[in-house]
Amino acid sequence: MIDSVICNLCNKTIPENGLCNRCHSRLHQQLDDIYDFWLDAHDELLPGKSANGGRSSERTIGLNVAALSFIVGSDILGLLHEWEKLIREDRKLTKPAFLKKKSLAEEIYDAIHFAQAHLQWSGAQPWIEDFAKELKTLHSLGMSAAKRFLEKIRKIECPAETSEGICNNFLKINEEDPLEIFECKKCETQWTTLRLVAVALSDPNRRVWLDAEAIGKWIGVSERQVRRIAHKNKVAKRGVLYDVNGIRTAYAKGA
Repeated sequence: MIDSVICNLCNKTIPENGLCNRCHSRLHQQLDDIYDFWLDAHDELLPGKSANGGRSSERTIGLNVAALSFIVGSDILGLLHEWEKLIREDRKLTKPAFLKKKSLAEEIYDAIHFAQAHLQWSGAQPWIEDFAKELKTLHSLGMSAAKRFLEKIRKIECPAETSEGICNNFLKINEEDPLEIFECKKCETQWTTLRLVAVALSDPNRRVWLDAEAIGKWIGVSERQVRRIAHKNKVAKRGVLYDVNGIRTAYAKGA
């Protein structure tokens, strides 16, 4: 009978040396997030963005500098390549110098994938705690650069037609109960989340702004895929919100 051991990060009892499922999943997800943060950071280089992601009459540089530093990729590749070098040496794999040169996006993606592919083995190494600490620091940098610390907003402008034109009063959608009836306090029309989204999206020229998670739930794709579609197709963005019709159009074209 094999004696149980403890997780190298949280000290939870596990059947064999390495990481428990929770710690393994957390590191794997943090690695996934790094690439998403790198993509989103590109959208934070616009001048005059306010702290909440909206436009501002003043030119701010603090967070833009953080985004610029992060998208250069040196922080990401500096960390991942050092650990990759160690893993390749210990596991007697092909040396990085002999690998095909790639674009920065491919290099970052592949470095992340390499770390994930060898995560189970890495979890059993004496240096895994150092790796986890460095990854956590990098993850925090990426979150700041991509403004992912902002609260997610799920609101849609009321599309009701009034005597003065479209209402445009912001209404908070209810993802928990899309059939719940609520009222727009400005024009006094009644809606359900399902009908509100459907009517708002019926006009292809209308801008409907939602965060990546909400859009993903609406069109049936992952949050990560929404962000990649937005980045690849330069979909309009407002802070952490994306133009839903822009995402839908790009997705329909197979982008």
